Amino acid sequence: MKILSDKEKLAALLKKLEVAEEKLRLRLRNFRGVSHESASGELAYSELKVFEDYVRGLKEEIKVLQGKIS
Repeated sequence: MKILSDKEKLAALLKKLEVAEEKLRLRLRNFRGVSHESASGELAYSELKVFEDYVRGLKEEIKVLQGKIS
């Protein structure tokens, strides 16, 4: 297993963030809200919230690494 430097980790995280934000924008564009008593709508909402949390986590990790590098 290769050990990555902080700069390599940061570059990889920035690339992941770019892809994740694009996927989130696509999901938000197609999301029409949660219909009452709709299992598929509730599942889509749950997936959207998980994806938003993933993006938020990536941003926090990037912020920590940027502070570490500076």
